[in-house]
Amino acid sequence: MSDHTNSNESPWMGSVGIGIVLLGIAAGLFVVHLGAEVAHIHALNVGALVGSILIGFYGLMGVVAGLVNSSVEASGDSHDEHGDSHDEHAHHGSFSPILMAFGLMLFLYGFVESYLVLMLGILIIFIAIFNWWREDYPNDGKHEMKSLGQPYGGLDVRKVGIWIFLMSECMVFGSFFSSYLRMRLGWTTHWDETCNSIGEDPSLGVCSDNYVIVASEYVTHNFWTLLPGAINTFALILSSYTVVLALKYASASSYVKPKTKLMQMWMPDQRRAVRNNLVATLLLGTLFLVLKLVEWDHLINDQDFTIKTSLAASIFYVSTGAHGFHVFVGLIILCFFCFKAQNGGWDEDNAQSIEYFGLYWHFVDLAWVAIFPAFYLY
Repeated sequence: MSDHTNSNESPWMGSVGIGIVLLGIAAGLFVVHLGAEVAHIHALNVGALVGSILIGFYGLMGVVAGLVNSSVEASGDSHDEHGDSHDEHAHHGSFSPILMAFGLMLFLYGFVESYLVLMLGILIIFIAIFNWWREDYPNDGKHEMKSLGQPYGGLDVRKVGIWIFLMSECMVFGSFFSSYLRMRLGWTTHWDETCNSIGEDPSLGVCSDNYVIVASEYVTHNFWTLLPGAINTFALILSSYTVVLALKYASASSYVKPKTKLMQMWMPDQRRAVRNNLVATLLLGTLFLVLKLVEWDHLINDQDFTIKTSLAASIFYVSTGAHGFHVFVGLIILCFFCFKAQNGGWDEDNAQSIEYFGLYWHFVDLAWVAIFPAFYLY
């Protein structure tokens, strides 16, 4: 292990921290503007300002942690052989997260002010994604940076970053579940009262004034309305298995063919084993989003159950929409992974990138396993 530190390079976590600062500022400005235009509520303005300060402080701590926890290269021999020269295959701090955060800020602001600003934000986001792909593609995994700070000393910087990110994601989805369950327990729904709530059976009588229609009442109405959610659950669980298979074969020092003929056809060699399993994960994730749109189309156009219908509808669309957005982000990453796999870019040295993505994808899977019974069955 080399004793040198990359003092001129801030780790990935630092870049993400700066991005969170920009997102915090953007969120504060956006909510303040929304409050001033719609509600004129002083408390909302104050809350938005305080929230933006707290989010900005959280992001600033990410920058500080990234700068303090300076990184070292995992391979100590590289300095001995090449001195301190810059290696183009090493992982370095990237400004792509900052560009993506700035593009997202313009994208959100454009929703309120101008479609031109919205399109500019989308353009910047895609430029940032392309730049990230360009930076990461030559990574051979032999120069993975390590964190020196405690309690993460010795761990790969990117692994530390993804775990901290997932912890923050637990807070996000935890807020969805806690708020929904808190309100759900106080509502009178089809679990408590039998009535003609969705207009299917007039003989059941009129619902009480405090009756609340929740999404699960439409979803569980019959087999065909429940089927998309059930298929989505199976698809995501299966996709977690295929991404593990991709990691298994990418990190293998030597390839051993499967025993069954079907699996041999599916994975004839190591390159195609990695590629095909990543493609399978991509297709299963795409299936999830397609069925999600079909489901939303039924609720919105056939049942007139929109995000503005009620508080129950609002939290349903926000929670499932946030999860769907996470799936979409995963699909963007998978497109890059599949492209790299097609060109034989994965091996035992850099397979940790698939591992880190797998952590994210498993979290998305687990979040859906909780969302499905809470919002679709309860």
